[in-house]
Amino acid sequence: MNNSFRSLLRLLRRVGMGNPRKVYHTVGGRAARRLGLQRTPFRPTSIDIEPIDTCNFACDHCQVTHWTRLTTRLTTERFKAILRQLPMLRQLKLQGMGEPLLNRQLIDMLEAGESGGRAVSIVTNGSVYTDNIAQRLSALRGTTITISMDGATAETFEAIRVNGNFQKVVDNVADLVRRRGSNLWPGIELRSVVTSRNAHELPDLVRLAKRLGVDQLTVTTLLTDWGKEEMAGAIGPIDVSRGDSEVDRSLRESREVAAEIGMAFSVEHGQRYSRTNRCVWPWQSSYIAANGDVVPCCQIADSSVVKMGNVFEEPFAQIWNNDKYRELRRRIAGNDIPDYCRTCYGMKPVAADKDSQ
Repeated sequence: MNNSFRSLLRLLRRVGMGNPRKVYHTVGGRAARRLGLQRTPFRPTSIDIEPIDTCNFACDHCQVTHWTRLTTRLTTERFKAILRQLPMLRQLKLQGMGEPLLNRQLIDMLEAGESGGRAVSIVTNGSVYTDNIAQRLSALRGTTITISMDGATAETFEAIRVNGNFQKVVDNVADLVRRRGSNLWPGIELRSVVTSRNAHELPDLVRLAKRLGVDQLTVTTLLTDWGKEEMAGAIGPIDVSRGDSEVDRSLRESREVAAEIGMAFSVEHGQRYSRTNRCVWPWQSSYIAANGDVVPCCQIADSSVVKMGNVFEEPFAQIWNNDKYRELRRRIAGNDIPDYCRTCYGMKPVAADKDSQ
């Protein structure tokens, strides 16, 4: 089965056109965004749910590395309770700020998430891997598994993915692909964040992805500051693709290599929203932390920055159109951008926006 056909099947599965109510809410959410509605009758059809908020890696650009909070693990029972509040879901990402496989109930949640025809995905650092985990992951039939791979050599990978072991992750990916065999699912992808530290290895990363037999390699040039001024210094330039000739050259070469060897390869330069191209999240999606806190999006992913409510304290349907959500939609529609949203709008952060928290 070639990569192009796999990608087509993945797209068709994610669209989920077989459920008219989900289609209605999907199309309606897009219309509400265009119209800038403050109160919307349309429910999210895509959502991120965080299984755990801690990680065994200590990457500089990740806010978890700088957290001192106690660990929270979502239980399968609580996860199912969230799903019952979100009947219109067609896409579900079980991913937050932590390493999801550190939650031993994760695969139970993935299996529950797949029920009802939902397209499910996770992003993992690829280090938490046992024979039992491998068997259960390879048995999934509706989940895309993305492994973060920020280098094509141990030296580069381990400098970025602090506490990681490059060869172990490579071996784990190869084993998962082998177990999957000719089955379409689970879809297995690699993802890399491009920085000045690893840009020179991107063509070799394309070649590595091909050797491993994954379905897709996606690289992104955008790093978020998580809505926090103090994180901007930790991650360096927000978007390394802008004006960086080395990155541009590496991306061009990577595309050429991918075309030559037949590797599905895509580049995400990061979304730059504007008055005429509003952020989709306030109208179409949401992020639920492991403790149930609702946060506007995965680019913030921390309720200490902004919290819309908690799904274990009040129904999501009430949170979705409460005063905080209506105010956020009003501000986004009016181009009165809250400080924690300014990175995605290509705007320089200013002093903390007290009124928006």
